[in-house]
Amino acid sequence: MKKKEFDYIVQFVTDGLIGFLMEDYKLPILEAFDKVYRSDTLRKLQDKSTGLYLRSAAYTYEYLKKELQLP
Repeated sequence: MKKKEFDYIVQFVTDGLIGFLMEDYKLPILEAFDKVYRSDTLRKLQDKSTGLYLRSAAYTYEYLKKELQLP
């Protein structure tokens, strides 16, 4: 997989995570961005060796919610 393709997938999933936080927890966009971009989940998503980028945004969101201890 080319770097450009990988970056696109990561960005697509990241956008989904932000959207889910905004919708489910009524967070303002900047707060949702902050939570995602400061998360260990994003670091793992950006690490090709974890394979997390191969999962759906919904799957990764569950992982993020556990990390952030959200209900």
